[in-house]
Amino acid sequence: MTKAVAFQGTVHAGSELLRSPVSGLACVHWRLRITQHIAPRMQLVHEVASPDAFEIHWPRTAEDGQKGGQVPQPPLRLRLDPESARIHAAPVLHREGTPGALAAGKQFGLDGALRVEEVMLHQGDEIAAEGFLDDAGAADGPFRSAAHGPELLDPTLRVPTPGIGPALLPWALGTAAVLLSATAVTGFWAWHYHLLHHPLPTSESLSPLTRLPFDQMKPPEPPHPRLP
Repeated sequence: MTKAVAFQGTVHAGSELLRSPVSGLACVHWRLRITQHIAPRMQLVHEVASPDAFEIHWPRTAEDGQKGGQVPQPPLRLRLDPESARIHAAPVLHREGTPGALAAGKQFGLDGALRVEEVMLHQGDEIAAEGFLDDAGAADGPFRSAAHGPELLDPTLRVPTPGIGPALLPWALGTAAVLLSATAVTGFWAWHYHLLHHPLPTSESLSPLTRLPFDQMKPPEPPHPRLP
């Protein structure tokens, strides 16, 4: 029996923690997207993932008939096959020539310039999961089937990405201050250069102003009305 579910849970290793072949960090699951440059206009893309199954722990609560309210229950441990899982997470980029890219080439025997995108799920990571719960009766009681525990089929996992707005604001303000300072310095030296090579004319070189005596000045004439 299966039913569609969507919940918030945590990631846990099935048997033991793994180690990423690129960064060397301990994790529950890793995925790599390796771009291999063969020629100036030719490249190959290799996608590799760890095949070890892992678990998603679904926290649950139950109604307390005597005291009322919600009572915490042991989490439901859902087994997950990584080959059928879709994982949405922000990758870590290892550019050409970095230790991660060189480690990937050595691990998988790839030559040439490599660029690696690495996605990892760590022990205890919080995720949003959805899929189809196999052995749905396990969600209603503490017993599991004799064959295997409950399994999440056709799963989709989404790892929340922290917002970058608070991190970008100080950077943006600092960049704006640097640009304004550079503009002010450039304007100052441009004006200084202009004064050195194109000095202002002195008062002697200016033509004298023509002034009329006061008795020759005429009063202003009133404006003449215009004909329509």
